[in-house]
Amino acid sequence: MESRASPIEKGGFNLPAISRRSIGCDRVSPCSNCVSARVDCTHSRIAPKASPARQRVLASEQYERKIDDISRDVSSIKTLLAGLDLNRATSTQTSQEQHPSASLSSSPAKANNSRKLRSRDKAAPPPRWDYSAHIIDFVQSIIRDNSSVQEDTEWSSTVSSLKSLVNALESPHMTRSQQPKPHEPPESIPTPPLEAIVKILRWVKDHSRDHRVVWICRFLPLDVFLDICNKVYFRVEDHTEAEFIIANSFLSYVFAEYAVIHGDVKSQEYCRFYRSKVGSGLTKLTLLAAPCMELIAALALGAIYSVEESRASQSWTLISTAMTLCQTLGYHRLDSPKDVHQYVQYDLFWVVYAYEKGLSLRLGRCSGIRDSEVSLICQENQHRSIRLGRIQGKAYDQLYGPEGLNTSNATRCEVASGLAQELQSIIDETHHEITEALAENRDMNDDPMKVIYLHCDLVCQSALTAMVLRVLPGSQGMEVHESCLTVARNTLNLHDQCMKLVNGCKDPLLIRRYINWAILHTPFFPFSIVFTHAVRYSIAEDFDRLDKFASSFKSESSHSEPATHPHRLYELLSKAARLIAKACPELSHTSTSLSSSSDFTMIDPEVVNTVDEIAATEAAIWAGYDASFQIGDWFHSNQQFLRLLHDDVPY
Repeated sequence: MESRASPIEKGGFNLPAISRRSIGCDRVSPCSNCVSARVDCTHSRIAPKASPARQRVLASEQYERKIDDISRDVSSIKTLLAGLDLNRATSTQTSQEQHPSASLSSSPAKANNSRKLRSRDKAAPPPRWDYSAHIIDFVQSIIRDNSSVQEDTEWSSTVSSLKSLVNALESPHMTRSQQPKPHEPPESIPTPPLEAIVKILRWVKDHSRDHRVVWICRFLPLDVFLDICNKVYFRVEDHTEAEFIIANSFLSYVFAEYAVIHGDVKSQEYCRFYRSKVGSGLTKLTLLAAPCMELIAALALGAIYSVEESRASQSWTLISTAMTLCQTLGYHRLDSPKDVHQYVQYDLFWVVYAYEKGLSLRLGRCSGIRDSEVSLICQENQHRSIRLGRIQGKAYDQLYGPEGLNTSNATRCEVASGLAQELQSIIDETHHEITEALAENRDMNDDPMKVIYLHCDLVCQSALTAMVLRVLPGSQGMEVHESCLTVARNTLNLHDQCMKLVNGCKDPLLIRRYINWAILHTPFFPFSIVFTHAVRYSIAEDFDRLDKFASSFKSESSHSEPATHPHRLYELLSKAARLIAKACPELSHTSTSLSSSSDFTMIDPEVVNTVDEIAATEAAIWAGYDASFQIGDWFHSNQQFLRLLHDDVPY
């Protein structure tokens, strides 16, 4: 018996699993059957925990450690990518979507300091100046035609600089992203307190007749702006993304106006803050949202913001969408307004109309609406900006667009003369208003900025007049009409006066806005007209005008100017003009009947000059050129600037 029992006593704990399972457990603590069989009880409350469970816990801890390691690695990779500046998309922070409540406690000072240090480390990219396509083509034509002066060291240096500038303007990585991007990290801009908003809203109500306030209230009435600001920043009720853009646009402009009048640095910072909000709001705005008046206003304000930030293409997307929504809602076919709401729609449509026509001419694109489709009654006291927009639309459609270039010479000259008369009427009104404003502005409470804004308008109107007059055939053997050259010279003088007024305000945003609107958006033709005349006839006064124009853009911190800054561009062009005239003195003795399209307009000489006025010498010169050269869209075919100055230069 002992011999049979001994194996069980020695190997009880090594029984196969099936033998253990065959033992009936009485589920008592301790289990008597398991004790008798000398096996571990798997059911007793005092039984040890099963090893598989412990293994699973250990496995989970290992997985957690691995996940932590992976997370740290991913964070390191993100940091490296950020340092390499590969991720250019603007990060939107949800904490900035709503204005922080006054009751929220501020972050610790140490955290604030660390954020500021990080903001300084991440240097803001220099702003890119967005030039019209015709300016880029104009510079390219100068670069290509340098054979007559290519041995000159100074000329070679100038051409090299122009090449670098054109490469910067056409660099793909600079235009790949059309998203609004603030010029400085948002963390570096102080958040305005609610008290500042209340104060500025009260101020704007007291100055509702100021020129700038009247301007922005053409988009929406002042009461509507105030209601939307209350809804967005005082949490009266939920707001839409369109209302978010409207409120921040309004606050940015009124803070900018207050800052430039009173020289308030805090208001300048608040203006930058709300402009950055507009940029971030545009990235979230859904263009396919249900059409409504607020969405149209937000798109129009966003288009204005984009122009001022040198993003003309993005501005076109916004303003053209706004025009489409206006047509969808029938704003262009309203009967005589019967109530306040219809008057608001009426005014909003004309604002969109004016800016859409201006951008159409600026970019050389067909407008989204024809004048024949607009059935609104034109009031006698219609704002001159609307009349100017109508002229801009006609200038493209009937003079420089594909349709206009296919009309007869006489028809185009007749249209140009009519538009020039309309522009002269607008210019006379602006001069009269400037005279009245100068008589009224006797203290700081009488809208001191009105005169400056009117001077800016005058520069734009005069530049457009020069562009229209360029269509007229030259007189007295000149390549351009005498009136066109006179207007171009006067416009350069007006610009110089206006820049002195703007620079006197010591407001960088105001300077940038003027340059973008008057020089880059208009577009500015007088420089090219005077450039051509100066080079052809070596007129010292015109060279001085070009130099003066270029130097007017020089800022106090010129060492930090980006490569595409207007001062850099026009300085190089002025220098190139003198070098060309110096290297080719025979140009001043060239037949004065020689025509030129160097003013960026790219008008076909066969269209510009009436057939009866084309001399035989001129016809022979043009016969030698490439017959395939056809003027379609003058914005996209400017390749012949210096070819008209050097007829022996191959292209």
